[in-house]
Amino acid sequence: MSAPASRLSKLTRPFSIAVAASGLLALAGCNIAVIERAHYEVSEVDSFRTAGAPSRVMMLEIVDANNTFTDDFWSAAMSNHGYPPRLRFVSDPADIADGETIKPENRMVAVVNPEQSTMRGKLCTDPKSLPMDGTSDRVTVRFGFCVGDKIISETRAHFNAAQFAEQVENNADTVNFQLFPRHLRNNDDRYCSPFLPSC
Repeated sequence: MSAPASRLSKLTRPFSIAVAASGLLALAGCNIAVIERAHYEVSEVDSFRTAGAPSRVMMLEIVDANNTFTDDFWSAAMSNHGYPPRLRFVSDPADIADGETIKPENRMVAVVNPEQSTMRGKLCTDPKSLPMDGTSDRVTVRFGFCVGDKIISETRAHFNAAQFAEQVENNADTVNFQLFPRHLRNNDDRYCSPFLPSC
């Protein structure tokens, strides 16, 4: 091999490796959950720590036409993730311990395969889940933090159907970060609390 050809081979080898690696990532992407950017309505409560869950326990409402997983699975999967103080989720107010306080109107709502209109306020007032026939390789779940009929924050996740349970558990941190952010930027104060009306 001539010297110029040898140099050219050395120069193109990293490029070839990079192209091959990006191809693998693209293929692997089919098995990665996608969590969309959250939407916030931030003027309803001062802080989820005190107003939302005074004992760090919050209700979890699951709406799933297929009843894919038990309430216990969802509660365990979503609990103790995100920024401290981490929340423990229960699907029944009777599941709280003695001395704990819960506000049932303050809750996380998760709707599996939501109807198109199930977003914003309807996520809290009239969430609807559509039955799945098992033909899609994706499962969409819309998550929201509700205070009574008011939506505070919401996000949507797209999970790989074949790894649905595993991806719910592995992405619970991201969902909690999205719904209960420590700070939310605005034009005047990049560290503005997302639960203050001024934000």
